[in-house]
Amino acid sequence: MHAGVPIKEVRSVPGFTVDTHLLRELGELLVGRASTALLELIKNAYDADASDVILHAQNIDSSNGLLQIVDNGNGMTYERFNSAFLRIAGRDKEGATRRSPRYGRRYTGQKGIGRLAAHKLASTLKVVSVPWPEVNAESGRSGVSAFLDWDVIEEQDTLNDLQAGIHVERLGIPSTPQNRGTSIELGRLRVKWTSPQLAAFVGELRTAQPPPALTDANWLPGAIVGERIIDQPLVRDATQSNDPGFNVTYSGDLDVGDDFWDQAGSNFQWLIEIDSLGDVVKYKISPLQSYAKQEPEAKPYYFEKPNVGPDKCRFQARIFTNPNSSTRRGPLAGFVQSNSGVRVYLEGFRVLPYGEHGNDWLGLDRDYRSGPRFYKIDIDQKASDALEEDKKEALSATSNIGYFGAVFLTEENSRGLKSLVNREGFVPNEAFSSLVDLVRTGVQLGVRVRRAVANLVTERERANAAAETEATDNELRSAPSQPVSRERSSGNKNEGDQAGSGPEPDAAQPKPGRQSDVLAPLVINLRAEVIIDNARAVAARLRSLEYPLAEADELNTLLSGFRVAQSELDRLQSLQPDLRVLASVGLQLGAFVHDVNGMLGQASTVRQLLNPLLLDPELSRSGGQRVRRVVKALDELTHSLSRQSSYLTDVLVADPRRRRSRQKLKERLAVVERLLHDQLAKRHVVLEDKLGEDLLTPPIFPAEMGVLLTNLLTNAVKNAGSPGRVFVDGRPLGRKGVTLLIHNTGVAVDLGEANRWFLPFETTTTEVNEVLGQGLGLGLPITKALVEDYRGEISFVEPPAGYATSIRVDLPDPQERR
Repeated sequence: MHAGVPIKEVRSVPGFTVDTHLLRELGELLVGRASTALLELIKNAYDADASDVILHAQNIDSSNGLLQIVDNGNGMTYERFNSAFLRIAGRDKEGATRRSPRYGRRYTGQKGIGRLAAHKLASTLKVVSVPWPEVNAESGRSGVSAFLDWDVIEEQDTLNDLQAGIHVERLGIPSTPQNRGTSIELGRLRVKWTSPQLAAFVGELRTAQPPPALTDANWLPGAIVGERIIDQPLVRDATQSNDPGFNVTYSGDLDVGDDFWDQAGSNFQWLIEIDSLGDVVKYKISPLQSYAKQEPEAKPYYFEKPNVGPDKCRFQARIFTNPNSSTRRGPLAGFVQSNSGVRVYLEGFRVLPYGEHGNDWLGLDRDYRSGPRFYKIDIDQKASDALEEDKKEALSATSNIGYFGAVFLTEENSRGLKSLVNREGFVPNEAFSSLVDLVRTGVQLGVRVRRAVANLVTERERANAAAETEATDNELRSAPSQPVSRERSSGNKNEGDQAGSGPEPDAAQPKPGRQSDVLAPLVINLRAEVIIDNARAVAARLRSLEYPLAEADELNTLLSGFRVAQSELDRLQSLQPDLRVLASVGLQLGAFVHDVNGMLGQASTVRQLLNPLLLDPELSRSGGQRVRRVVKALDELTHSLSRQSSYLTDVLVADPRRRRSRQKLKERLAVVERLLHDQLAKRHVVLEDKLGEDLLTPPIFPAEMGVLLTNLLTNAVKNAGSPGRVFVDGRPLGRKGVTLLIHNTGVAVDLGEANRWFLPFETTTTEVNEVLGQGLGLGLPITKALVEDYRGEISFVEPPAGYATSIRVDLPDPQERR
């Protein structure tokens, strides 16, 4: 320390100065998209106790565009405009109550940034406000008219010493209550709105508030079977019972057009209700009355789960489901894209981006593509309705496009949620995770209920089909034998009897144990052919008559034909969803070939760019080592992509010009082995084969042989263990057929239950692997269907010593098939 006499010095405290560019910076930072900016101004009207707001747009696709927001709210006095509106991030809405003066509405504004929203949208702002004296008596009895030119303001240095750009004057208050409230006019819009931009902008504004279909429990198209658990959802928090509500009317360029909710509602099937306002979360999954009339098996189910802890959200939700939304066409297609998804509303205003097209905040799209087949749902079993669980329940799931719903939050009940700085979304904290978990649980319970009902429907249809079959058999026993007039669909002339001899009752019945029929072409039953031929003959006779009159027995014959045709149509309809999925996967794989080839080209380009660095003498030793490691990794990536490209091009890309031909089995195996090369090394699995160089398959499409080998070898590699072995053997079958044998180490298959694994969607695989697949349970059924289509056989057989599982495929030559 230094000794000395202290000198008392008085200094003035320097003050901060605020650059005018702060307005632009804050406007861009605190307000995300344009619709959010406009919504901030609408929220200001709500906070001002307005019951009606008119939002008008004119010529917003040009430089002289105009936006107007007119409300009938409390209005502002001259004094309040200067002390509140012109104060950035003011505190006028802070306090213990944070409620509006007339209706006790919970304030939605928090940061005093409404005027910054105006700055983001336009260069000028005109405000005309006439207050209600009974609300603003303490602040004087004059209104305000103000004009702000943001561009002029920003031409000046600081906000402290503005000389131009703001003009404010007093307005007298008329004695009549007309024209009271606030009018805001935004001029010289900063963006010329194109048609696509305007459509997106209007779509976001259209959903700024929840539609009556989601807020009104008495909405007629949404009437449910049974009692509701939410009589009227808590959308907004207002303490006064005389609150007239809040309505926004869009006009001019923002006219929203027709409302398709009633039309879309006729297609809704279920309503998911979630009430999380108490310490117990209540779930109700109810069929709509319109759907229950079509499907008698549909009925309501009730569930509960605990909701304790300070970070648990309190909310209510109503979500309609329509699993067939993706098939909508015409105006409803646009409606589905604009309104599907589960939206989130805070104090009645939407929180973007949750629920918009492409947003997957609940993970529904992710689960639909590659999620689990069975949900682990934590509910109170004793307090919930009993429901038959299906281990494949998630196969009935739908993506976001199949849901139309809203989650209703209030400030009071969601204190743990914190808005992001740009007012779009919440901070992903524990409270938000709780909200996601509770809503996902409701959606998953909805899937579980739909699956259970679908299973009941399947059982009923099977019973009806059995009854129809019995009725058909009874008719056939009493009907005279008729010749089969056309050749068998299989092309085998030896099947069936010769003309006039009549069919044997079970001549063309499928072989016992053929579980893969669901994926195979149908070989028409001879009995069904007789019925169809008889019906066709009756129809031909009636068409030849001038006055066609059918006898009673002819009517019965026609009716039997209709029954057979209807049965086949029902079967094809039941397969349609699975076939659509498989077809879309095939198309995606075809497109993926181009992506892989594109990546190959990019990898080669990067490799060429790195070559000079390998020889650069100025590069340090450590830098050179890093470059060499990058080049080595790049070379490995290129080799991997080359194998993938070769496989996809050779096997999966359909070429209609190809014909069936005899394939060298060893060459086909080599193609698949290139695909599995990395997985074999990673798992320490050795793949060996004892195939002769000249061992040929019967005539078959190369892609089909590739699919067969790929499915069988990926299964073998996945189940071989680590380390493990896979051995492929083959030998001639008959004169020109082939027998293929694939053995693998690992866990043995119980031969007594082996046929089970040929059923669709049966799998023991839980591992998700980008090359070997994720175990959908379709590989073996597809392979079995393919083999049987060539009149071959596939089965698990006793493995040789040293192996745990073996599968045998017999592909006979066409001329030797019987």
